[in-house]
Amino acid sequence: MLALAWLSLCAVAWPTPTARASTSVWPPLRLAAETVTVGAISVTGLEVELRSDGELTARFERVAGEDGETVLAVTGLGGRLDELDSVGDTTTASGRIRAWGLDGGWTLQAAAAGIALELAVSDQSLKVLAGLPGAPDELHWLQGGRFDATVLLDWPAERAASWRAVMSADDVGFDSPDGRFAGQGLAFEIRGEGAELELAGAGITARVTHGELLLDRLYRRFDETPVDFELASAGAADPTVLTLRLNDPGAVRLDATVDWPGTESAGPSIDVKSLSLDFPGAYQRYLESIAAAWDLDGLEVTGRVAWQGAWRNGELESGDLDIFDLSVVDSRRQRFALTGFQTRLKPGDRAFESRLSWQGLLLGKLNLGDGVAILDAEPGLLSLKEPLLLELFGGELRFDALRYALPGARTEAGRDTFVSASLRGIELELLTQALGWPVFGGTLNGELPGAHLEDGVLSVDGGIGVEVFDGAVAITDLRIERLFGVLPSLAANVELRNLDLERLTDTFSFGRIGGRVDGYMHDLRMLDWRPVAFDAWLGTPEDQRGTQGISRQAVNHLTSIGGGGATAALSGPMLRLFNNFSYRRIGLGCRLDNYVCDIRGLDDDGSGVLLLEGAGVPRITIRAYNRAIDWPQMVANLAAISAGESIEIGSGSNP
Repeated sequence: MLALAWLSLCAVAWPTPTARASTSVWPPLRLAAETVTVGAISVTGLEVELRSDGELTARFERVAGEDGETVLAVTGLGGRLDELDSVGDTTTASGRIRAWGLDGGWTLQAAAAGIALELAVSDQSLKVLAGLPGAPDELHWLQGGRFDATVLLDWPAERAASWRAVMSADDVGFDSPDGRFAGQGLAFEIRGEGAELELAGAGITARVTHGELLLDRLYRRFDETPVDFELASAGAADPTVLTLRLNDPGAVRLDATVDWPGTESAGPSIDVKSLSLDFPGAYQRYLESIAAAWDLDGLEVTGRVAWQGAWRNGELESGDLDIFDLSVVDSRRQRFALTGFQTRLKPGDRAFESRLSWQGLLLGKLNLGDGVAILDAEPGLLSLKEPLLLELFGGELRFDALRYALPGARTEAGRDTFVSASLRGIELELLTQALGWPVFGGTLNGELPGAHLEDGVLSVDGGIGVEVFDGAVAITDLRIERLFGVLPSLAANVELRNLDLERLTDTFSFGRIGGRVDGYMHDLRMLDWRPVAFDAWLGTPEDQRGTQGISRQAVNHLTSIGGGGATAALSGPMLRLFNNFSYRRIGLGCRLDNYVCDIRGLDDDGSGVLLLEGAGVPRITIRAYNRAIDWPQMVANLAAISAGESIEIGSGSNP
């Protein structure tokens, strides 16, 4: 733009010819000026020279804008004059210009009514833009592409100057050094116009028609669905305010105003007049690539979302949200489904009742049905106004508290997601059938006093209590990272108290073992929902007295865990008459590290680890002689036992 202004300066200084000239020989001309001002632009140290062969050279020391700040330092330009024509008071000149690697044509028309200048370049390499004065470093990312551009400048004698420009580019490619930003085969057109040779008050429109674009996690392909942009400045009266519009038919429509003061102390203020997301287009074109980081790609999404609100200094100040018949179904992985989701939220409006409703909610194989939630909505923050009850397998799932902070929520409102819930009267027979687990009866009760999700990390306040197998399970220090991402990790400590061992072993077809059992799993670490480390123990409570029964099947399975020494004894002539035995104590521990389970028991006599201390007649004692067991094989054996299949017994030093 400033280079074009310089050409206009040349026109002002040019002597008006009296006849048409088109020749290869020109009278030499040299122009020097300490300062030349055109409109809001001033040029100092200007030197212009025309040689007899038509070659033009120019040099200036400084170009400054209206505020006096330098926008161009010492620069040299080249070109040529090809034609000069004068008709009446109008003079027309044309030729070529070379600057910063660009090579284009120019046409200048000067008259009493004003000056008009046109500059056009065609089939230029986009890479030359990296050499423009003040060009951002990101232009060095360009790897290919060609463009055409035309700029028209008009300096009327009695009106403000104005400009118009159009640029089209094709086969554009770029790649950032870290690979987060890239484009390939992009094609677009940009048009703009404004006054006073400035961007204040200017309007710019753009259309992207072809190619692929990667912006961090956002991937967009434009070949079948072009996108239109519009950017307009409020003008000199309010130069920091821009109007932004985006239209992607069938996906996204945006109309917003952005006020960017450009100071470190004040962030941008954004007023969104309307934002409409139409699905499935908005998901497929914009959201799916981002959601893939949490394994939320491949979803079937329908419906529409509309939002309007304000963003001030990095925080949401207001925002009205409407969701119309939204359905999100994970048909590929079958993890969840939400159908008929509707909402009308007016955060901060106490006279309006904000609510959510849905027709169907499926989490895995848990069908939670329909529901309605009454919300206490603040800007950027959604929370339950009253408890939410959902019927589940003959019982209920109750959410006493649920808070979700949107990106940009006010600091005092909290930045995390919080939930407090409980389970009451869940029929385990229905639950285990739905989950495809071994079926067992009873009811499930549990408490989740509080859980926080912040920066992708789920942490639990206190502990989670679950009542199962007529005993209690307590989970503490629970922490889950990347809950919906790649390779989720879990850390926790688990305590088992007074579980009914007979119910537990019958459930998994292990064989009947009577009595009660306590246990723990300390320092549990899971990666991708598979255990990689823990220190676990399951054994007879210290306060249990007397003896309990154990079946032949359970003896065989317990023996197989450590390559123990009771199976051979059970095959003896006398013991084949017995199917049930008695025991006094049972205990099995495992410290998992590097996929190896280090077995321990009630005691260790140096030759074997005691797993079961028998009682009565006949007396059965079980020892494990293989202390280091391959964990994947042990899991496979336990799964085979539960399914009633044959198992593989590891070798050991059985004396």
